[in-house]
Amino acid sequence: MLSPQGGMYIFQVFDYYTSSGICLLFLSVFEVVCISWVYRVDHFYNTEDTIGYWPWPLMKISWLFPTSGFCLATFLFSWSKYTPLKYNNVYVYPPWGYSVGWFLALPSMVCIPLFIVLTLLKTQGCFKKVGAGGE
Repeated sequence: MLSPQGGMYIFQVFDYYTSSGICLLFLSVFEVVCISWVYRVDHFYNTEDTIGYWPWPLMKISWLFPTSGFCLATFLFSWSKYTPLKYNNVYVYPPWGYSVGWFLALPSMVCIPLFIVLTLLKTQGCFKKVGAGGE
């Protein structure tokens, strides 16, 4: 049976590697790129039926360039400033603890690029047709 302290060690590893930081930034980069560039911002911008009016035209441009750039820059900056987890700034986890953390984080991070690769491999036609939604 784990002591309450031991449970906290495991929770910290799970929290640090899966539900915050690099994992979420990685997913947000793919989300922004997929909505803006793959699904195309023109389809996403057509929200008149939903909200009753057309959004300001600058929103369309901001979804394409600044949002994609900021998400990517934040992800890359976080990756470059990555520091291994410490518990209470005292206990340094052993290397196998970091491996467990990345093992927990990777399934949620790998599913999106893996789906993209599998879709591109299975789809007939050129890349432009796949990216344009088959139009």
